[in-house]
Amino acid sequence: MEEHLQQLRQSVRKKRAPGTRIVVGAGAAVLLAVFFGISSQKEVDAANFFFPIKGEGRAGAIAKFVDPFTITNSVISEALGNIGIGTGTPQAKLDVLGNVRIEGAGSGLVFADGSIVHNRAELIGPQGPQGIPGPQGPTGAVGPQGPTGPTGPAGATGVSHGYVSVSNSDSFVALDNSFPTVASVTVPAGSYLLFGKTWLQNTDGSDQDGICNLSTGDHTRVRLGGYNSAGYFQSVVVQDMAVNVPDGTTISMTCATYNGGAENSKLTAIPVNAVN
Repeated sequence: MEEHLQQLRQSVRKKRAPGTRIVVGAGAAVLLAVFFGISSQKEVDAANFFFPIKGEGRAGAIAKFVDPFTITNSVISEALGNIGIGTGTPQAKLDVLGNVRIEGAGSGLVFADGSIVHNRAELIGPQGPQGIPGPQGPTGAVGPQGPTGPTGPAGATGVSHGYVSVSNSDSFVALDNSFPTVASVTVPAGSYLLFGKTWLQNTDGSDQDGICNLSTGDHTRVRLGGYNSAGYFQSVVVQDMAVNVPDGTTISMTCATYNGGAENSKLTAIPVNAVN
């Protein structure tokens, strides 16, 4: 340093006017020392200089580098001690707008009590016991009518007519106590309502009974009054039901009097559950 001060004095003496005195104080000596110290250092390569950082930001936003020399706003922000990702107004210590993905073996959510959840099953937990059923709710509205279903198979062909006797329907049958047949009808298997009708005649004019039977068991009795002259006729009706008779069954109506006859006898069988 003393050597540098001597050089400075000699340089000034050469340029000063005659009779001028030069005084170098301590402060000047320090400045000179710094000057000569810098001038004696080795020059630094310009490629090693630090360039200034440029860019601008928003209040509360955490900055990020978009290149080595420029900064801008990132998606991370800070407000009142809360950190936000995707939001500038975080409402919790960490407030994320969007999905959060946790990766890595053993990674999970750690809670304040030290527990950790690794997957959805652990987060939901096992199903608890079923509670008591609540009251039944109100009946809902009736829904729209559904489409018509397919047509079922056709049923068995039924008997669509009655069976009427033809024998003795217009002929006179003499009667006594032997119960001769006055009308009959043969029917296929099935069940039938039976209606029989005839006209009984008292031929001798004395009071006597007349009776007509069906071969299925039913019968009707009438009183044939006596008159001064013979030939009085009285209508007699008998009816019954034959259930599940075999195919080809003949049902007959028989009548009897002490001394008389039957005329215009008729027996009709109306099917109610016949099988052809």
